[in-house]
Amino acid sequence: MDDLIEVIVKRVSPDIQSGQYKVVLQDRKTGRVLLIWVGHFEGSAIALGLDESWAPRPMTHDLICSVILSMNGHIDRVVITDLKHNTFYAVVCIAVGDKEILVDARPSDAIAVAIRQKAPIFVSTNLVDKMIDEVDEIFETLQPKDTVH
Repeated sequence: MDDLIEVIVKRVSPDIQSGQYKVVLQDRKTGRVLLIWVGHFEGSAIALGLDESWAPRPMTHDLICSVILSMNGHIDRVVITDLKHNTFYAVVCIAVGDKEILVDARPSDAIAVAIRQKAPIFVSTNLVDKMIDEVDEIFETLQPKDTVH
């Protein structure tokens, strides 16, 4: 895992004008951040997971976690793997016994399930040039980028 950077979800906040959420992923070692804009529902799911606030009935991300757990599996990690044509890509790594299953996912969904299972989140080092110093974030505009998640 030398080519991966472990990050934490530092913050997720709504942008009322765009209807999207801004997710701030922070490198545990350097403090640098990667900004990802996600849809309203996905951003809400991430925020609920961070607050450990649960809906009375399972939401989609809760359902996914329940299915994985019912198969005696767990989310080992999620990895944001790439950025192509303004779209971020991710993979959810699921461990079931001695088998690892890799599932293609939107980063927003991968982050939402990782938070629920307290699984680590990583960013591929090929995205390091997209990360900014935390101080630079202050100067970042609040307008969403044209990325799709």
